[in-house]
Amino acid sequence: MDDVGIEFVREILVKIVRAPRVTGIEYMALPLLRDLMEPFSDIFKVDNWGNSEAVINPGGKPVVMFAAHIDQLGIIVKDITEDGFLKFEGVGWDPRVVYGMRVRLLTEKGEVKGVVSTLPPHIFKTYKELGEKKLEIRDLTIDVGASSREEAESLGIKPGVYGVPDYNPCDLFGDYFTSPGLDDGAGVTTILVAQKRIWEHRDEVDAEVHIVTTIQEEIGLRGAEMMAYRIKPDIAVAVDATFARQPRLPEEFVIKAGKGPVISKGPIYHWEVVNTLEGVAREFKIPYQIEPDYRGYGTDTWAIQVARGGVKTGLVSIPLRNMHSPVEVINLRDVWWGGELLFRFVERL
Repeated sequence: MDDVGIEFVREILVKIVRAPRVTGIEYMALPLLRDLMEPFSDIFKVDNWGNSEAVINPGGKPVVMFAAHIDQLGIIVKDITEDGFLKFEGVGWDPRVVYGMRVRLLTEKGEVKGVVSTLPPHIFKTYKELGEKKLEIRDLTIDVGASSREEAESLGIKPGVYGVPDYNPCDLFGDYFTSPGLDDGAGVTTILVAQKRIWEHRDEVDAEVHIVTTIQEEIGLRGAEMMAYRIKPDIAVAVDATFARQPRLPEEFVIKAGKGPVISKGPIYHWEVVNTLEGVAREFKIPYQIEPDYRGYGTDTWAIQVARGGVKTGLVSIPLRNMHSPVEVINLRDVWWGGELLFRFVERL
């Protein structure tokens, strides 16, 4: 891997994490996905629900699917108070993470900036019952600067408006990168790296390859179920994020960012897929880590493995710190290595 590879990863990743793609409005990212995926495919299509699919080498054998979910966490407005504050619901958020967060509301009139209101610590000292109360999303509000319901509505805000964290992606030291939506923007970027590499070497590939971005993973793996049923792949690898070592995380979590993508081993991960992934990683000296996983739920593999008569399924993950927060952190090298791993995997089929 060289600096060109890292720059390609960064360029794609920045575009993806800047695109609003909260569960339920993934369609807002479709123009970007078409721009990124269509040039490196024989066929590009989008289904009725917004799952994107690029096909390389149609008619080849076996049929292989690489899938990563495009949806991210966000919020949806439920109501507006008389004095202009917004009540909202979180799409997958822990309220402790949302508290004090900056947001962008995606209205028909354009974006509106806001902040999730917080109480000053002085208040907690005086009113101890507030500090002892369990924090819940329904107790929080968004302040957009409006002084009345009418002012908020004049900005285009109404129930059903979605919002995303308002944090710009940026580089940290040593190829580390932070942004909201790296779960699973990092996974999507990984399969796009693989797509480009496969396209460049398509004359050497026997398989029919489907590069798929799935919708609504965060609320039930729904896009993966749709796509696995329709494509009916012989082999599939989902790409998602996994927990990387960080302060306060229990000692049992040993995966580290910057040490390579993660291959899962466990009951729902087919031994042939796992062995091939591990074999090509060793052969091509791609750094990788192993994550034993006896449960297997929580990623698109859960839906893909049992589609129709069953699919030989594997999971490759990108180590991620601060998961489900507006300051998620990855190492860009893990994404490049993950894409290279998938490309070499297809080469061996």
